[in-house]
Amino acid sequence: MNEYLKKVFKHIGEFFGSLTVVRKAIVIGLIISLFAIIAGLFFWAGTTTFQSLMTNLNPEDSSAIMRVLRDKHIPYQVDPTGKNISVPPESLYELRLELATMGYPQTGVVGYELFDKQTLGTTSFVQKLNQRRAQEGELVRTITTIRGVKRARVHLAIPQKSPFVEDQKKATASVIIDLEAGTVLNEKQVYGIGNLVARAIEGMDVNDVVVVDSNGKVLSRNSSDPLAAATATQLDYQQKVESDIEKRVEAMLSRVVGDGHVVAKVTADIDFSQVNETQTSYDADGVAARSVERRADSNSGSRPGPYGVAGAAANTPGQPPAANSETKFDTNRKNEVTNYEIPQTIRKTSRASGQVKKLSVAVVVDGKHTKMTGKDGKVTDKVEAWSEEKRKEFEDVVATAVGLDRKRGDSLEIKSMEFQTEDFDEASKVMAEKDRKVYIQNMVMYGVIGLTIALFFFFVVRPFIKWVTENTIDSVDSFLPQTIEELERLQKNAALPGMEDAVPVLPEQMDPEKVEGEMIKEKIITLVDANPHKAALILRDWLHSDGKKKAAADAAAKEAAAKDKTG
Repeated sequence: MNEYLKKVFKHIGEFFGSLTVVRKAIVIGLIISLFAIIAGLFFWAGTTTFQSLMTNLNPEDSSAIMRVLRDKHIPYQVDPTGKNISVPPESLYELRLELATMGYPQTGVVGYELFDKQTLGTTSFVQKLNQRRAQEGELVRTITTIRGVKRARVHLAIPQKSPFVEDQKKATASVIIDLEAGTVLNEKQVYGIGNLVARAIEGMDVNDVVVVDSNGKVLSRNSSDPLAAATATQLDYQQKVESDIEKRVEAMLSRVVGDGHVVAKVTADIDFSQVNETQTSYDADGVAARSVERRADSNSGSRPGPYGVAGAAANTPGQPPAANSETKFDTNRKNEVTNYEIPQTIRKTSRASGQVKKLSVAVVVDGKHTKMTGKDGKVTDKVEAWSEEKRKEFEDVVATAVGLDRKRGDSLEIKSMEFQTEDFDEASKVMAEKDRKVYIQNMVMYGVIGLTIALFFFFVVRPFIKWVTENTIDSVDSFLPQTIEELERLQKNAALPGMEDAVPVLPEQMDPEKVEGEMIKEKIITLVDANPHKAALILRDWLHSDGKKKAAADAAAKEAAAKDKTG
């Protein structure tokens, strides 16, 4: 076997030595590249792939999950932020289910399950504290269900109840929100979060909730001044009215002049005052007597008049009394009172706030675009101003659509102007050039890889296969005995172990020449069976060579005969 390996390496050295310098360099480079590719494949195949197990974890959850993975001897990877943990894919789903049964990730956020385990001897202070923690945890869980909210924290400040109403303080809350990348909450969403927290706590108002993002920016519009809050609401309503009218005008005219060829701006003067009127009207012609009261009194009779002497004489003893006089009277009195009812109408009117007092509408319409074909066949875009009749039609349509009232001072102005369009040809060319460079780079990379594989095949694999097919039989035959004497010598020296069982003992009476001829014949048959194509080519060469020799001999004989005749 060692002799065979020595001959194999000898043939490989001869094959490599027969190559030119350029081919030697190519073969060496391709062999190095092949070994590098194989080493890279082995390295890539041996590298463990990881998939994300959980993301956006808080530090408590992340440390607890890593502790569980270490206890189970499961490899894992953690990103530099410590929020994302990755594990091998074969144990991904089982770990998620197991961690979910263990309550991860939700550490640090507790809800009303805090009261599932009660202990005896818990004070009222601890009970109130646990209730506040449970409320905060439930609010956090509810807020994190909103799309775009990654994490949230809620802090409640609930004062103790006072027996005096004037000393009672209102509850307040603070909410901090960590949003996902690229997410921005609008005012309605922020107001909804504040309203959600306020409705969950007794005695809390929306203005008592402050919402802050992770950067410390206040998102809620809470103002202790009712007038300022009302002004902000009024401005939002005014912007909404103006925006609705602008969209209505642009959507209508864009059907005529084309999308993107009309711009409308509206200024609305809105009356936000609240007026309550009470109006009373009387009907003088419809007077009617409501009640009549009549009274008649009569009195008649007499009464004694004054008697006695006037002055001090009346008190003098012994004086006779004066004569008695009598007074008579007769009185009659009548009284009549008539009450009249005047019909009256009382009307109470409450005017709703937010009525439009005045509208100012300005509309700019792009010119009329017309495709023109020149003499050279090139199509150009010609822009013309709209006619006065067409612009008047636009005014009538817009005035009807927005409910324009000239009597209250509304104004409408429509102008036809040519819009300046941005030229994106240069940008398109730059993008196309960039895409073309990327495409060329990819083509060059794949071409180099393909060329390397092709060169390796043509300069290494193909010549080596050809060399192996051509020299394997000869190399193997060189190890075998070529004559009867070599075979007998090998059997005698026991150089070929097991040859006694495979090769029968040759009788002494056998003719060596005949045996050698049989062996040559067997060898020729083996070579022909192994490569019939080459054998056919050899036979054809033999046939052609005999014909050529005969033709050459005939030609030489004719030439000699011709020389004899001329001589």
